[in-house]
Amino acid sequence: MTMLLPITLHAQLPELALPKTGSGASTTARFFGGATADNGVSYKTSFGFSQPITVSTEIRVEAAHVNTMGNLYIIIALGQQYFMRDQAGKFLPWDLTLPKLVAASPAKNLQISEPLPIVNNVAFGPAGVSGASLSIFLAYNTMAAPNELYYSGTPLTFAIDKEVVTPASLTLFTNTVSSQIIQSTCIICHSATANAGAPTNLHYVSSSQANSLSTNYATLVNYIKTAPGGSSLILSKPRGVDHSGGALLSASSQNFLNLTAFVNAVKAE
Repeated sequence: MTMLLPITLHAQLPELALPKTGSGASTTARFFGGATADNGVSYKTSFGFSQPITVSTEIRVEAAHVNTMGNLYIIIALGQQYFMRDQAGKFLPWDLTLPKLVAASPAKNLQISEPLPIVNNVAFGPAGVSGASLSIFLAYNTMAAPNELYYSGTPLTFAIDKEVVTPASLTLFTNTVSSQIIQSTCIICHSATANAGAPTNLHYVSSSQANSLSTNYATLVNYIKTAPGGSSLILSKPRGVDHSGGALLSASSQNFLNLTAFVNAVKAE
C-alpha cells in the first residue's frame, strides 16, 4: 500500500518593486521580502500583537557584480525613525546620511543571491512594537561601481496590531456575574417580557440568545455609568432595599462580593 504524505506548498518570496540606485541610473538588481506567520505558505501585511512571524529578504545583485567585494545593508523605518542593522544583528539609529550607514554584512564576496533573514518566529507586540507599521529597505554596494548604492525603491511593509486588552470588568462579568447572578436570578424579572425594571428599563436577554453575554454586559455597564445613582442602586436593590423582588443577595455572600467587585471595576474604567 502506498502512503500519501501531505505536501505543504510554500509561496514565492514577493519581489519588491522599483529597484533604484543612488545616482538614478537603471539597475537589473532585484530585491525580495515577505512576512509570514505560516512558514512561508502565505505572505501578509498585517499581524496580531502576539502572533509569531518570520521575516525573510533576499538581494539578487546585478550579474556584473557577482564575485565582487561589497556590502549588504538592512534599513528599517518605524514611524519617523530609521534604524540600520549592524554585523552583530543589532539595530542602530540612522540619520539617513550615507557616510554613517553601517552594513549588516560588510566586505562580502557578493553572490548572485544573497538571503538576508530578518527575524524567525518572533512576536513583535511583546517585543515592544505594536500599533505600527514597519518598512524594511534592502541595499548593497560594490567595489565594481564605486560611490553607487543599489536599493529596493519599494520597501517590505507590514503592520503589527495594537494589543487587545480585555477590560477587568468584562472578565469579572464573564466569570462571576453573568451566569451566577444575571441568568440565575435577575433575568426572572428583568427581561423585556417581565414587569420589573420599568422605571429604569434594565432588561436582560436570555443566554439562549446570540451574543447574550456581550448584550447584558453593555446593558449593565450603561446602567452603572448613566443611570442616576446607578452604581449604588445595582448593589442596594439585590439586597432588598426598595426592591419589589425582595432580598436576593446577602451582603456577605460571594455573589454579592463578586457583584461589588464588578461595579467597582466599571467605575474605575
